[in-house]
Amino acid sequence: MVRLPEPLQPGATIGVIAPSSAAKRKYVHNGLEYLRQRGYQFQTAPHLSRGKFYLAGPDRNRLEQLEKFLLNPEIDAIICVRGGYGLLRIIDKIAYDKLASIPPKILVGYSDITALQMALLARLGWVTYTGPMVASEMGQAIDTYTEEWLWKVITEHPYPLPLKNPPGEKLRVFREGSAQGRLIAGCLSLITPLLGTPYAPSFQDAILVIEDVGERSYHLDKQLHALRIHGVLDQISGLVIGRFEDCFPKNPARSFTLEDFLTDILEDRDIPVLTDLAYGHIKRRLTLPIGLPASLETSPATLTIHPNE
Repeated sequence: MVRLPEPLQPGATIGVIAPSSAAKRKYVHNGLEYLRQRGYQFQTAPHLSRGKFYLAGPDRNRLEQLEKFLLNPEIDAIICVRGGYGLLRIIDKIAYDKLASIPPKILVGYSDITALQMALLARLGWVTYTGPMVASEMGQAIDTYTEEWLWKVITEHPYPLPLKNPPGEKLRVFREGSAQGRLIAGCLSLITPLLGTPYAPSFQDAILVIEDVGERSYHLDKQLHALRIHGVLDQISGLVIGRFEDCFPKNPARSFTLEDFLTDILEDRDIPVLTDLAYGHIKRRLTLPIGLPASLETSPATLTIHPNE
């Protein structure tokens, strides 16, 4: 059973944390000012813009702040400052037993934050939101489409909610059919390391939405086949492909295509597949609630989020 957080109320307090990598100071400042202008209060973790190499401080400090902000009843929601890397170092050290005793809290992020979102769904049944972050989008002139979807999803329970791409960006059908199941969405290269561990949610009858950025095409090939080898493709009821940014060479003659990869991994599996969802490391992106029921249709191509059962 999944647990859906209460909608974010006007004037609420948002916690801003860096559980992975730090962000540039000016983008942090701009992002916090954006939240202030929208009428929210905020509390900030230390080291949002300071760290060592690719980490926003030592593991123990990032873990401590993550748990502190999640457990603090005065903080109504958490929006991560950015992704980067670091959550796989601490995902098995989180005090899930303590978190199980509190109501679920809104958590927004994507990229490396996927690992945390998968674990919270697997261990606690928490619905979290894969969406824009404080420095990455709010601190860099957030797109109005991205902005609209974020606040609609976290300040309301607007379900059933058909997901709509920006005008002119068509959702495409790769394989026909229909499906129903829990929506699981995230960055592919953060999902695959969790497969076979207690920190991966059940994919049985799920609708899986994946995206990634900066993975060389053969790395992407490996990640997709990891889904196949672990049996994920035999469990899910439907597959939705977001954007795989900077994963393929500009010269198409130098690599297999994403369509080639999908054909190889799907083989004769009878599941519907949609592609080109406005979701991923892109400027105009949807915010998705991870864990809620969803339905997928291919005639016409639609993906709809439904109320919690």
